[in-house]
Amino acid sequence: MVLETCYDYIYYTVLDVQSVFNVLQEAGTVEELLAASNETERENIWIKSLNKLFKQSNDFTVNNFRVDSAQYCDDIEYWRTRNTQHKECLVFVQYNQNQSVKKEGEGHMFYLYEEDEEEDTSLFSLPDCNNLDGLAGQGGRL
Repeated sequence: MVLETCYDYIYYTVLDVQSVFNVLQEAGTVEELLAASNETERENIWIKSLNKLFKQSNDFTVNNFRVDSAQYCDDIEYWRTRNTQHKECLVFVQYNQNQSVKKEGEGHMFYLYEEDEEEDTSLFSLPDCNNLDGLAGQGGRL
């Protein structure tokens, strides 16, 4: 008898204040942050900066990750425990090898998603057959 479990994968990364500043420096967006007038603009700059680092990373395994949303978490260990109990598999993603893995305490959590690679549609395209539809367009009989 096989017991089957199904997990929902949650990709995330957690940054403390110093790490957020490092991201801004690496992405070259410190001046934009200083000009931001409210919290929403600052959060959007953080997201844009982290997306830039993921996209430009030398590690091909993280190039497809993009930030979906961000939030502040005051107890990361509790968040991890709660999500694991709800059959969610938490996957920590680093934008570079120098980023520390933060599993407890507090920090800014960035929820990630994996951007789909563009599919090669040339394999699925049908030849042009005088603008006829369906089976007749492929030389078949109706």
